[in-house]
Amino acid sequence: MQSNFKKLIILFLCLLIVSTIVIFTMGRTITVKVGINNIGTYNVKIDNSLGDIEILENEKKGNGLILKVRGKKPGVVIIDVIGDKYQTGVVLYIHKSMVITENTYFGYSTGSEIIPISLSVFLIVTLVLLIQRYRYYIKQNLYQYKNIAYLGIIIFLSILTLSTIFSLINYQGLYETINNLINSMSFVSFILFPLALVTFILVTISNIQLIIKEGKSLRNFLGLFLGIFLCVSTLLPDFVYGILLKSQKINIYNLNSIGPYLYDFLESLVYLSISYLECVLAGTVVIALKAIRKKIKHNKDYMIILGCAINDDGTLPPLLRGRVDKAIDFRNRQLKSANKDLIFIPSGGKGNDECISESEAMTNYLIEKGISKKNIIMENKSANTYENIKFSNKLIKKKDANVAFSTTNYHVLRAGLLATEQGLKYEGIGSKTKMYFMINAFIREFIGTLYAEKKKHIMVFSLIVVLLIIMLSITYISNNI
Repeated sequence: MQSNFKKLIILFLCLLIVSTIVIFTMGRTITVKVGINNIGTYNVKIDNSLGDIEILENEKKGNGLILKVRGKKPGVVIIDVIGDKYQTGVVLYIHKSMVITENTYFGYSTGSEIIPISLSVFLIVTLVLLIQRYRYYIKQNLYQYKNIAYLGIIIFLSILTLSTIFSLINYQGLYETINNLINSMSFVSFILFPLALVTFILVTISNIQLIIKEGKSLRNFLGLFLGIFLCVSTLLPDFVYGILLKSQKINIYNLNSIGPYLYDFLESLVYLSISYLECVLAGTVVIALKAIRKKIKHNKDYMIILGCAINDDGTLPPLLRGRVDKAIDFRNRQLKSANKDLIFIPSGGKGNDECISESEAMTNYLIEKGISKKNIIMENKSANTYENIKFSNKLIKKKDANVAFSTTNYHVLRAGLLATEQGLKYEGIGSKTKMYFMINAFIREFIGTLYAEKKKHIMVFSLIVVLLIIMLSITYISNNI
């Protein structure tokens, strides 16, 4: 990781040097087109009271005039072209380096396309390195929070990279590119709010169903909290805009004051942050689905069956029965394809409201289904998934045993992550269940990823803040010079 970071630093410095050389070399002259419909006779008037230029070429072409100029003295020069019926002009900024920009201080200059090109190259290389790390860790072990974090960052940077590449189309300078990017953040609200609203509705419905089935708990409200957060965050800039509009101290229309830039910063930060969080959520869903759909090899020595609450009479509810049936089905397919049997470890202790342990209830069901008792090792002390895996692992005496676990599909990723935390490379299979369980599970692992990989997310968020500050500083300088 440190090696990749050094590579990116070196690449950034090289691109910065190349961009500087290109702009300082090519930017000393500029060709501007002054458009005048039906241009006939014309006169070029130059106001060089604040700066000075030299006209190298003057050519009438189509509906306009093509001028190639070179700077002679730093400052601002206004060129007016006066035709038979029309008058128009262009403003040129001659920097101290004698680089000339059009219309604004950070406007278009000859060769300035190198800036978005360099940024695109940097982002593409960053993406390639991230994808390499992601693929490495996925092959190493699917069940890692870092896989979700990497995938979320990759999705986010892919969107940012495409936006940067598209900015090359009809490129009009750094100032216009930044303005278009910031304005596009406002447009994102029209897309994000319906998405946030749909998310809010879906998770609210799923949470209500989950609470009815599973009871009230903090984790069963996670989806609802996320939906509310997305809706409130999306509406926040409009709320702040209303406050600033009524404020007597901050003028959000005066481009010479700090007001509009503070609002643009807040608005862009909110929308970029929401976009980033949605990318991480998308990464969570993708990894969870990969965990559910992963086909595991028929070479297992042990199959841990993760427990959950049983019925009052000691029988298995549909959720737990599905886990046991999935384990039995895998064993039967392994016997058929590899002629290899396995040992079942039904795992789960006895709750205060249960007549027998979950492990015993599963054992009874396994025997009913024709599984020999000698192929069953009971683990009846655990109280949660972490302990299911920990205590079951202690019962496995064979070194380098191939171990899998059976649970419900929404729970596969969670169980795998808990196994990884204990240094165990277990693979999982999942039985089908209701969609509302899956929605809440995705959101739980999304929040878990934010916490487990907080250093990566803080670094990305910090870069977003720095990038916004730089962009808005450029627009402020352009409007105040």
